[in-house]
Amino acid sequence: MPKHSSRSKLLAGALAFSLLAGGTSIVVPAPSAFAAAVTNSPFADSIPAWAQKHVTKLALQGIINGYKTSSGKTEFRPLNSVSQEEAVVMALRFAGLADEVKPDDIIAYPESFKVSNFAKPYIIVAFKNGLLDQNDEYANAAANSKQAWGTTPATREWVTKLLVKAIEKKDLAVELGKTPSTFADGSQITPKYLGYVNAAVSLELVKGVSATKFDPKAPVNRASLATLFSRAEKQYEVPYAGQVSGIVTSQTATSITLYSGGKETAYTLDANSLFYKADSDNAITAGDIKLYTDVALISSSGKAQYVEAQGTEQHVKTTTAKLDRVNATDRYFYAWVNDEPVKFTYGSAVTIKDSTGKTLQISDLKRDANLTIVQDTFRSAPQVVSITAEVQTGANTVTGQFYSAGSGLINYMVDGSLQSKFLADNVTVVINGIEAPTVSDLLKDVDNIKLTLNDEQKVTRIEVVNRNVSTIESATVVNYSGDNKLLTVFDPATSNANALFLTDSTKIDYSGSSITVSQARAYLVANRKVKITYSGNRIVSLSFIYKQTGTLVSVNTSDKLLSVKLDSGEKVSIPYVSPLLQIPGVASPVIGSLQAGDTVTVLLDSNQEKAATIQVHKTLQYQVVSANTSTKLVTVKSADNSQREISLVNVPITDENGNSITISALTSGTIINVPYIGSNILSVKTINMKYGTVSAVSSSSLNVTEPNGTTSTVSLSKGVKVIKGTQTTYSSSAIASGDIVQVYKDENEQTIVTVAVGDKRTYWKYDAPNATLWTYKNTSEDNGNFAYITSDTKILYNNASIQISALKDGDTITVYAFNNKALKIVKS
Repeated sequence: MPKHSSRSKLLAGALAFSLLAGGTSIVVPAPSAFAAAVTNSPFADSIPAWAQKHVTKLALQGIINGYKTSSGKTEFRPLNSVSQEEAVVMALRFAGLADEVKPDDIIAYPESFKVSNFAKPYIIVAFKNGLLDQNDEYANAAANSKQAWGTTPATREWVTKLLVKAIEKKDLAVELGKTPSTFADGSQITPKYLGYVNAAVSLELVKGVSATKFDPKAPVNRASLATLFSRAEKQYEVPYAGQVSGIVTSQTATSITLYSGGKETAYTLDANSLFYKADSDNAITAGDIKLYTDVALISSSGKAQYVEAQGTEQHVKTTTAKLDRVNATDRYFYAWVNDEPVKFTYGSAVTIKDSTGKTLQISDLKRDANLTIVQDTFRSAPQVVSITAEVQTGANTVTGQFYSAGSGLINYMVDGSLQSKFLADNVTVVINGIEAPTVSDLLKDVDNIKLTLNDEQKVTRIEVVNRNVSTIESATVVNYSGDNKLLTVFDPATSNANALFLTDSTKIDYSGSSITVSQARAYLVANRKVKITYSGNRIVSLSFIYKQTGTLVSVNTSDKLLSVKLDSGEKVSIPYVSPLLQIPGVASPVIGSLQAGDTVTVLLDSNQEKAATIQVHKTLQYQVVSANTSTKLVTVKSADNSQREISLVNVPITDENGNSITISALTSGTIINVPYIGSNILSVKTINMKYGTVSAVSSSSLNVTEPNGTTSTVSLSKGVKVIKGTQTTYSSSAIASGDIVQVYKDENEQTIVTVAVGDKRTYWKYDAPNATLWTYKNTSEDNGNFAYITSDTKILYNNASIQISALKDGDTITVYAFNNKALKIVKS
């Protein structure tokens, strides 16, 4: 990237946008006017999201400022148009040519070429340095005799040519002068500007007003011009006061350190520090800045106001080696790399950890320890920035037969001798065939165990090495001998009988409650159905089957049999006579309402023989009408507009991201997803309803910029349904950048995108007390002749914002709204 002298730029740059503002109410501060005011934006008014980064950066660089209001605030007024002479002044300051301007020179131009006295010396410098073609501009002025050349609004194509010349890329423009434009309206670009537009697009300096439209004759506003010059800095870099480029060597919550010019400098951070990527207009967080990557930073008084990541490449290299010796006094060590001793130097900021993440000192490293060494590659003498060592004290293991556990100890037998070890916090237990086992699942005199010890000789892991747990999903009891705790069962899957022993450690579940072996004796009668897990001939767990959950395979209405595939893969046949059916959203279900593929829970009768209740698992989506925080009764509305009341007593409620919330958050209009098992509500999750403008779209995601300027990414991983007027499609290709949309997730997590279709109407009046805009009815039965106006509503005329008071009776307007809530209104 070429780097150019700023000449008078740092002094004059602060005036640049005050000239663009016009009038006498302009504040003209010193170059550091905004440097001391570290806020998320130096301007009091709203800046479009796509321009926020660029306007803020130029303000902090001291290049632009704005209008001083009577209240003392400073506004940028991003949608104000820029004249041609104002754009030239900005370009000269940007290019560092301001010192060539001689304000006192007497300059004569043709009568047809009218510019202000202030701008005259700037224009002559622009002619001399090739930023403007004198013959072309004289001809443009003569062709437009009704308006002075200087005050003529600068168009997108004209400014693009000026910008490309300012960054000395005219040769590229000439080369691309005959290349067809990629924009659909490319034929509208004046031929002499085509090469410059193509060059600016190839250099990523300009974009279309949409994905396919350049709109070459449209006037340029202040936000757009700031964005153009900000992007151009990648091609034509000029030094700015307080700005430095370097490599991040360290970062905390309150500081960031850069290596630049052969030295390291620390800058403070606070809540107002801004973070961006060079290739994106969206703000990022401090945590997105990676160590040892390139950044550009703007500071004032040692405080980082703006940090821009220039890429993701980390300027480091990694070496694996075996430690030989350390000289802590002079901060170097030798390590063996490919059988060669290599010297490594390190600084005071080096981080040293073992492979478990434990922080170490250099003195903790043992000779012959295997090291992973990370060195920087940007210093003339590379320095070690981090070391990861193998666990220094080496974990070890012991084996034995489990005896007992309790009070933070585990006891085990080794060659007839009882041994004990302390248990570490969060000890891991591994038993083949048991999901998430705990110490209580260990069996005395049965389990052979391997214990892993840490450097404090505490047990961190217990692994049972001899137990293989098997499961019988639907065993039938043949008989049970309570005296010797022998249970004989029949396994229908293998047609085999199994004789197994219960122990005092056997976990027994009866209808969701834990019972003892002696209590289970009364229930272990012939033909009772149980689920058993066992190891060898000992039962680990036993559950009396009172329900079956799985996927419905089929319903045989002739034989009255349900076929259900359990989660284990086993298929079971369950008879039914007149079961109670519970299907969420179905008021009076019948057996024919069941569908293959439904997830069902079948509650069995007291004899475990027939289906007593069939519960379908399903998620329903509702809109909240009202919520009673005392009784926890919520009135909801379904898609068919029918209302019902649901109880959320002891029901967990979360937002879309899984964070717990209270019932008070369920305000009127909130969309909620409610998963049911039959008539039982499991939980409630609120669903965000986003409204905004599409800024980017792909097959996997959608970027939506909301009216407040926040841009968020919506995943399309669970599919997308696009509703546009009367058409419904299932592909993101039906969505275009610039579309106004409503976005939310349905009950199946599929993304629903409704694209607003402009409704062309004739304006009637505005009811201010009720914030309602009224239009004339198109027909006598037209009930859509009103729209609610909110703070988010944008009202535009000729691409500029206007107040609603500017609309007059009889004006033709196009309304973009959802549920009669207007997001955008365009006056024709």
